[in-house]
Amino acid sequence: MLEDDHYIPNSKNAHIDTSAFELDVRTQLSGDECRVDEALESVYNLAFSKLSAAPQELDGGRLICRYLSPTKFLQFLHSQRINFPAATQFSDHWECRVPEDYEVAVLKVLHELGISAEGWCSLVKRKAACWSVSCWTQLDHYFDDHLMWNSYAGGPQGVGITVRYGVLKDSLAKSVRQLAADGMLHSGSVNYEALSLLPFNKHYMFRNEKEVRFAFETKYSSAHSVSVDDIFGSFGVRISPAATVEHRDMMRRLWLRFGGVDRVQWPL
Repeated sequence: MLEDDHYIPNSKNAHIDTSAFELDVRTQLSGDECRVDEALESVYNLAFSKLSAAPQELDGGRLICRYLSPTKFLQFLHSQRINFPAATQFSDHWECRVPEDYEVAVLKVLHELGISAEGWCSLVKRKAACWSVSCWTQLDHYFDDHLMWNSYAGGPQGVGITVRYGVLKDSLAKSVRQLAADGMLHSGSVNYEALSLLPFNKHYMFRNEKEVRFAFETKYSSAHSVSVDDIFGSFGVRISPAATVEHRDMMRRLWLRFGGVDRVQWPL
């Protein structure tokens, strides 16, 4: 082995003691009258019960931003609606998955009992697809993270829409009652270090995004959109520092033409 192998140890490994959980999984799956599909559903619910801690709430006055491509910004202007895609539509394949330690425990028991893991993997993916999620970013500084513009707004021609966390939460909560299986909107900061409600766990590699989420669970996989026309006057616009003056002025005129308040920031 090299004396200096450039290896950086992963200090964020969960290393959760899953021995009790593993015992419960084995009991669920090894009964004489065990129906595998029903048993896997019980196992999933058991795992989910370990992850049901509420996400950390934000101060209602905290400013948050959603970065939009030019096309998505135009869609927002026309519709005055916030999109809630299903979690499985995101590029991050870890979205709403059971954390690794619990996943490994389940797969270990399945292997020991000679049960195919295909049913479990299908169930986890199906459950993840029932979460509808809207992703935002906390704004803590005058300057944005340059990577946010490139990753989510398509570069400097994109536009950020801004709003106070509490204002958006109150508006969405009223609309989501009709869409959510339990009538509840879940919201707060994404957790990159510990376990909380599934849509609010995210891999540590995304920690610089400082993400805030609004999410609700439905019975079936589907994308949704929720009207925010009641608070449209509370939104502002944020322009990339890399954008030109012409782009800023054009976006401002467009924003005002659709009834937006003259609340435009262009950090330089």
